[in-house]
Formats: sequence, structure tokens, C-alpha cells
Amino acid sequence: MPEPYCEKRRRRRLRARRAASINLGDNSKPIRCVLWDHSEDGARLAPAYASKLPDTFTLILDKTTAHRCRVVWRKGPLLGVRFLRGADDEQAPAAKPAEPLRELPNSVRRSLAGHGLGEAALPAGPSVSFFAAGFVLVLIGLTVLFYAAGQQSALGNAWALDVCQQAGSLCRHPEFPGGAGVLMALIYFAARGMEL
Repeated sequence: MPEPYCEKRRRRRLRARRAASINLGDNSKPIRCVLWDHSEDGARLAPAYASKLPDTFTLILDKTTAHRCRVVWRKGPLLGVRFLRGADDEQAPAAKPAEPLRELPNSVRRSLAGHGLGEAALPAGPSVSFFAAGFVLVLIGLTVLFYAAGQQSALGNAWALDVCQQAGSLCRHPEFPGGAGVLMALIYFAARGMEL
């Protein structure tokens, strides 16, 4: 039979589950995270790129509250941090080194490079927003094509009649690819926001 869980923390943790951000100390954009719980001594966070963050950073809770933190454990998308209180805490070694870098946005790459972490493990390749932008352009092109074909088929143009015959009701309803284009644009902006 398993033994009951024994709390080893000196201070009681308070559940929070609210938005916060991480500042790496240079001119890069803050990294979004979720503050799961916290105490006077530390917190449990779920940040973007948890395994790629440096061992020390500033946790920004709101416009008036920020804590200098040191990572004490990493487990999947979560990490535990201890709030640093003075110069002695800044010099203490971290409990576990950061995992190797994989794919990061340019702002995070610059920030990590400023902390002495290299970019050798970073693969190159197109982003999700690149493909979403391509789909947006294709859908806009199709909307324009079907609208123009619908207008020109009423005048008897051969190319327009051929397009409308092949496309069926899309010449009568060019809003279908237009609506899909709007949805894909929303996906593009969401993907772009996650990549920054």
C-alpha cells in the first residue's frame, strides 16, 4: 500500500492559476506563463519553452510585483522556482542545468545567447504561421477568382463559364472560400502570437 504524501515545503503553497510572464533580462519580449501555485519562497510555473529557459530569470506577476527566480526543478512543461532574496542566492548553483535548445523564436534565441547558451542545436525550417499565411493567400486568390468568374459568366465569357462549370456553386457563393480565408487568417494570427 503506498505511503501518504508528505509535504516537504517549509511554506504553504497557495493555488493561483493565473497569467504571468518571464523576463530574461535583455531586450527580448517577455515569455508568457501560467502561475499554478506559489508561496513566500517560490512558485510552480508552466511557461512556454520550459525546458529551454535559463536557470535564473525575473518572474513578473503584475505591474507592481516581480521576483528574481532560480529554477530548482524541471518536469515536462512545468518548473519550480525559488525566489531569490539577495546576492548569496544569485551565486548559488542551480539544481539542474537547462536542457539542450531545440526550436525557438528569434527573440528567445537572442535572449538565451545573451545568457551564454549557444544555438548549435537549433534546427532551421519554416514556421506554422508561414504555412497559415500561404493558405490565407490561396483562399483570397480563390475568392477573387470565383467572384470574377461569377460576374463574367453572366456576360458569357468562355473562361468564366468553364470555371463556374468546374467549380459548381462556388461562383454563385464566393463567400465560402472568403469565410475560410477569414478563419485561416485567425489561425495565422494565433500561430504568429505563439511564435513570438
